[in-house]
Amino acid sequence: MKWYRIASQRINSAWWDAVLAPLKELEAGAVGDHVTCPGKLGVEVLKENVKKVRAESSDRNAFVATRDSLEDMELETRALTEPLPTNQQAYKNHQLYAMERWLTKYQILHPKGPVLGFCSGHPVYPRTCVQTLKTKQRWLREGLQVKADEHPTKVLKCSSKLSKVQALEAVDYGDADPGGTIALYGRWQMEPLCLPCAVNGIVPKNEWGQVDVWSEKCLPPGTVHLRVPRVVPIAKKLEIDFAPAMVGFEFRNGRSIPVFDGIVVCAEFKDTILEVYADEEERRQAEEKRGIEAHAVSRWYQLLSSIVIRQRLNNSYGNGLLSDTSNGIKKVNNRSSWQVEGRDNDRQFLECQQGYVEDTNLDPPSMVFREDHEHVFIAEEGFDEENLVRTKRCGCGFSIQVEEL
Repeated sequence: MKWYRIASQRINSAWWDAVLAPLKELEAGAVGDHVTCPGKLGVEVLKENVKKVRAESSDRNAFVATRDSLEDMELETRALTEPLPTNQQAYKNHQLYAMERWLTKYQILHPKGPVLGFCSGHPVYPRTCVQTLKTKQRWLREGLQVKADEHPTKVLKCSSKLSKVQALEAVDYGDADPGGTIALYGRWQMEPLCLPCAVNGIVPKNEWGQVDVWSEKCLPPGTVHLRVPRVVPIAKKLEIDFAPAMVGFEFRNGRSIPVFDGIVVCAEFKDTILEVYADEEERRQAEEKRGIEAHAVSRWYQLLSSIVIRQRLNNSYGNGLLSDTSNGIKKVNNRSSWQVEGRDNDRQFLECQQGYVEDTNLDPPSMVFREDHEHVFIAEEGFDEENLVRTKRCGCGFSIQVEEL
């Protein structure tokens, strides 16, 4: 028996005693110099005890449920028979009674009666008479529309205290008049939403060329809502009529922006669009994978090329004149000089601005210019295509090799 299966029932002392009963029998038998076989007999005794405990627990649960229901009935009876409060503040959020002075701007008494009593001269009504008012679009989200020839129950002005999102939505959908008012309607003025059906594969749209999908009740009959990304190009490719699905608003940068999710198409085109969509998604993922692999190959090529070029430079200039450019090229007193540091007997120093070359252990010819000389690399000896090295030579005989990448 696993502990996690019995941990939740450990709080039941009767059940725990039934579980320990076979163990207690074994313990008693061991003390009395005889042992009871802990085989099938112990398991059967345990199962019987567990069944008894479950039966007792079910009876106890039934008793508890009955007691809870009795308590609920008693509380409801007390609430229904509760006398009218004598304090006006108690009617503000009372569950049974309401006072007209405590209603919000979006609430109204309909029907206005019966009057249950008075408190400080103010009539008291049942809480069931309080109705919540909403705009046309708010009722539309619940699948309801205003009945014909119905006038607004209440008209509110768009004030600064009004929620910005509500005000902007009302303006966007025409619920707000040019004078800055919002028309509110009650539930008794509503009827089930009746939308035109899709005919000949054409999806009925509103004046904005879309379908407001607040819920499944807002879908025109014969249409379905496809909430998948990148489905618009598929519908255009198949030349199937569709409408963008507007599912809500979001407040951004001081404006109310509609949020679109998927498209609405006729039900007969659903399977065709989904099949083509699955093929296109598979192809897109394959192309994306190939692009990632090509990018990885390009980056590896760049890395390996840089390693090869660095090795080639080290092999070509490691012991030469330009073996260490970071240490070899310096500026001293605003004069450009090339210096190759090594042993004292191999030290070379070339100074361009002074126009002389000091060379102690170089093979001839070695030149020393006492007059002002500036190297000008006009002539090019040649270009080594294998090593990508170009040799430039000055008229004085000084040459330099440049690696081209």
